[in-house]
Amino acid sequence: MLNCRNVAYTFPVPFPSNYTPSPGWVESNFAQPDVKRKDYHEWNARTLRDLHVCMALHNCGRNQKKVALLAAHWFQEAIVGDFRGGEGICLREMGYTTLFSISFASCANHNTPPDEALHQYRMMPELVKVVIRNKAGECHSNSDCVKGPSNPSGIPAWKIFDFEFFPSHGTHYHSSLMKGKWILSANPDDLHEGDSPIQCIGRVRLPRTWMLMKELSYVYKSTFAWNRTYFARASHELGLNFIGAWRIDQHYGWNSEVDGEMVDIADPENGIVNLGEIGPQRFEQELGMSRVIVGMGDPWWSPSPYDALCRGFPSLIRYGCIGCMLIIHWAEDQPENRTRWMSQHPTLSKLDPPYVYNVYAGDYDGFVKALKAASTTEINSYIPPYMTDAAVRERVKALMETDWRARAADLLAQGSGSYIFEL
Repeated sequence: MLNCRNVAYTFPVPFPSNYTPSPGWVESNFAQPDVKRKDYHEWNARTLRDLHVCMALHNCGRNQKKVALLAAHWFQEAIVGDFRGGEGICLREMGYTTLFSISFASCANHNTPPDEALHQYRMMPELVKVVIRNKAGECHSNSDCVKGPSNPSGIPAWKIFDFEFFPSHGTHYHSSLMKGKWILSANPDDLHEGDSPIQCIGRVRLPRTWMLMKELSYVYKSTFAWNRTYFARASHELGLNFIGAWRIDQHYGWNSEVDGEMVDIADPENGIVNLGEIGPQRFEQELGMSRVIVGMGDPWWSPSPYDALCRGFPSLIRYGCIGCMLIIHWAEDQPENRTRWMSQHPTLSKLDPPYVYNVYAGDYDGFVKALKAASTTEINSYIPPYMTDAAVRERVKALMETDWRARAADLLAQGSGSYIFEL
C-alpha cells in the first residue's frame, strides 16, 4: 500500500498524470471540497464526478475505472484529515479511483449510515476491484453485508481485504475469514502483501535523539524497554538532548485510579524535551533534524524508523524473544539467536549497525554505547528493497489486477477452509 503519511499533499490530493479529472466547465457547477472542513464525503463527490464524466466522454485514465473502496476511518483521516498515526494508505498516485467510507453493514459510526461501504459497492459492483478495511470479518460474517443467497447484491467475500498495519496471521478480532493473501500488511510477512514506500526529505542534524513515543503511558507500561532515569543520564554523558512529542493522558493505556498518576518525564534542564501534540508537518521537521531515533517498546511496527533510515539516520530498537507476549525476554543460553527475539519492530531488527542497533531491554551500558555510535556514524539514506516505490507499485498493481475470483474459486475447490462463501 502507498503510505501517504509523509506526503505533503493538500486536500484534495493533486491529480496524477494517468487520471482524468472532471473538466472545469463541469466543475464550475459544483462546490469544491472545503480544505478546512476536511469532509471525506466532499472528496467522494468530486471523485464520483471525475469517474462519471470520464466514462461519458470516453477519456478515463488507464486505471480510473478500477475502483478501490477504502472502508475504514484510517484512510480518510490520513488523507483528508490530519491524523498523527502512520496507518493511512492511498492508491490515488497510480490513477485508481478511491472512495472513502467508515462503516460496513450494521457497523454504524459517527452518525454515518451503517451500510455506507455496501451502498458504494452496489452503485458500481463491476467496477469495484477491492474493498479494503481492518476487521474485514465484520462483513464476512454478516449476511446483510457479504454476498450470499439472501443477499445477492452484497459484496463478494473475495473482494474484501483485511488491512492491518501490523503483520497478522488472521488471529486478531474480526479478522478476515478468507485469511492468507486476503490480509494486507504494511510490513513484510510471508502471508501478507502490501508495504509502504518512504518519502525522503533531507534536514540539518542537531545533537539530539528523537524519542519514539506519542503517549506518556509508553514509558510507564510493562513494555517500556528502559528505565526512565536513562534519558537524563545519557544526555549528560553524551551531550545529546532527548526530544519527543507525547500527549499526557492519564487514561490512555493506563488506569490512574489503580496504578497511580503518571508524572511527565519532561525535564528540559536535563535534556528531555516534550514538544506536546504536533501535526504531521511539524513531526516531519523535528524528526528530520534528529540524529537517531530511540524506541520505547511501544508502538510495535511503527513506520517512523523507516522514515529515519530513509533520511539517513539510524534506529535503536529494543528486543526480547518470540512467544513472550509483551514481556521483554530472550533465550538466556542463546542471546544472539534472533529467532528467539520479540522486537518492537521485527522487520527492522533483522538489520545491523550502522542502520539499526538492537539493544537488550534494561541494558544501560548497551543503550549508551549504541546511542554514541548511532549519533556519530554517518549513513546514507537507506530504503529496504521491499519498500522502494517501484516495489510497492508492483504490489499495488498485483492487488488491483489479480483475478481474485479465480483465486477464491480455487479455495472453495480445495475444501480446506471452514469459511464457505458465494462467488
